[in-house]
Amino acid sequence: MAVIRKQRVRREAVRREPRETRENRELLELNLYRDPWTIKKKLMESDVNNLSRLILPTQLVDNHVLRYFSDEERFAVLHSERGLELKMKDLDQGTCHLLTLKKLGSSGSFKLGLNWISEFVKRRRLQKGDVIGMFWDNYSTRDNNYDTRGFCFSVLERYAPNSDANAEAVVAATPPNPSLCKSAREDLHLHPPMSEP
Repeated sequence: MAVIRKQRVRREAVRREPRETRENRELLELNLYRDPWTIKKKLMESDVNNLSRLILPTQLVDNHVLRYFSDEERFAVLHSERGLELKMKDLDQGTCHLLTLKKLGSSGSFKLGLNWISEFVKRRRLQKGDVIGMFWDNYSTRDNNYDTRGFCFSVLERYAPNSDANAEAVVAATPPNPSLCKSAREDLHLHPPMSEP
């Protein structure tokens, strides 16, 4: 009975609250979490086979990556035969790898190449149906004379075939260690890990 009374009092208080305050509170509640993975992709056969590249949608790369590039970097991605060499930080494993980003003339999509198969598909045992996440970390800080600007990468979900009905099922992967990437730490509002006493 007391619980019902408290709920009724709370509802009445909300109704009496000025509309602007209610809208601001609702807006605040909706914006408490921002997913850092601006590029998510369910891997297709062509992403993990011998074609040696990962295809990324044009709109996502335009909106979340190219806007951070200098004119020279943009030119290399859009027009050069080789593309632009950049770093990809694997937040799950704490490793960093060199890849190339290039726009494909045929489809207009972007491809990540160079070491994609050896450094990600084989090393991380990626397969068709896995879901990966990436975002561009634009911080150009130097860590032991090493530029940390580049993509951050994580395996978000692993594909697990259901042996009973051969239906697709997804198993959550271990979340990345956000302390490995400054941008992840700031976007998620996390503190660096504390050392144990």
